[in-house]
Amino acid sequence: MPETGNAKQNWEGLVCPVCRFVFRVPMNHNGAGVVCPACAHLLQIPSVDQRRMVANARAQASSKASVSRHGLKKDIGDMMFKEAPGDTGDGIDNDLVPVDDFEPRDVSSQPKQLVDDSCEQDDDFPGLPAWEQDRPAAAAEPISALTWILSGSLLGVSIVVVSIWLMVQSIDDDVDYDASDSAAELQKDTELQKDIRPIDNRQAKESRMVKESKKVVVEFLEAKTETDVEALIRTPQVSIPRMRAWYHRDPWVTPGVRVVGHKNNITINGDTITMDVQLDNFEIKKIVVVQTAAGYKVDWESWVAWTSVNWQELFDLRPTDPVEVRVLCKRVNYYNRVFNDSTKWFAVRLSHPDSDKSIYGYIDSELPQFHRFITDLVRGEELPVTLKISYPQNSPVGNQVSIIEHIQSGWVRPVSSNHEAGSSSEH
Repeated sequence: MPETGNAKQNWEGLVCPVCRFVFRVPMNHNGAGVVCPACAHLLQIPSVDQRRMVANARAQASSKASVSRHGLKKDIGDMMFKEAPGDTGDGIDNDLVPVDDFEPRDVSSQPKQLVDDSCEQDDDFPGLPAWEQDRPAAAAEPISALTWILSGSLLGVSIVVVSIWLMVQSIDDDVDYDASDSAAELQKDTELQKDIRPIDNRQAKESRMVKESKKVVVEFLEAKTETDVEALIRTPQVSIPRMRAWYHRDPWVTPGVRVVGHKNNITINGDTITMDVQLDNFEIKKIVVVQTAAGYKVDWESWVAWTSVNWQELFDLRPTDPVEVRVLCKRVNYYNRVFNDSTKWFAVRLSHPDSDKSIYGYIDSELPQFHRFITDLVRGEELPVTLKISYPQNSPVGNQVSIIEHIQSGWVRPVSSNHEAGSSSEH
């Protein structure tokens, strides 16, 4: 007989009762403990006599089993045991081959222990360990094709019924939508169109205002003479005398313009348009255009930050009569000389855009007409304002004044109701 046949006869396949790993032991094994190659548990292997008894018991059980089950067991037996390559038949072969379709369970979390299954006996197989007993498993009865067909048919009928019901509900909802609902929706659409139409009209108007005001700004900044400027300013009866006195000291110089509406900083407030412009010298300034009966005109006073007394002359003249100034105002904490009482006075710094010299102004905090103005200053922001100031009698310094009137916030005089048609109200 060839060696391969002898090798198959000299080895017997066993299944570890702990991890269900399949391995082989020699046929002439004496029954001493064997360590499972997979989980390292010590197993009690039956002796030759015990295995012979097991073989006889299996033979008796096999004769009682049906032909089909016998064939099934034979197939399973062929699948469970395979010959390991390089098997010489000397000692215990740990190079074991598990069943291809068998996946051992993870036993890493199980405590290692000595397993002696030889003491567990079964009444049907005396002397046979429990883990070696071959118990037939109940065969699962397959589901018939008819069952599948009936289940699928019921599911399809259910889907059709639900779809029909949803269609009927949709039709009912359409029927319930009567003429009153349609009229209400039509009214809502009409109201929405009415709301949208003013928005469109306002946007068109503002676009036209910006376009026309930009044209005037360019003409103003590119004007060559004072006469050209006079034709472009609002309230000429009030502003032209002021402008002539102003340019008598500092003659008009054409600023030139690079960008009108710099970085799209344009604000529209009623008939007033405010925008940033970049001049030829790259300076960024604000310019205000007002819609009048004669068209769009430039607010000259806010452009030059007009003061009734030249800002540089204030420090030398120190007028005790009220002087109108357009300044940037910011709260400070400076109390000195005549205005050293911080409980009575509210101190601010007044600065002009054309000068580096500042004046400290003091507001009588007990006067109610200044309460709103003081509230705005408490926030700490620098505000453009139009004020009236005066120096104390015999003032020892030229940089401390009393604020006697808050004319307005900002530098632009309010627009008259008749679009600047008359000038009497501007005096």
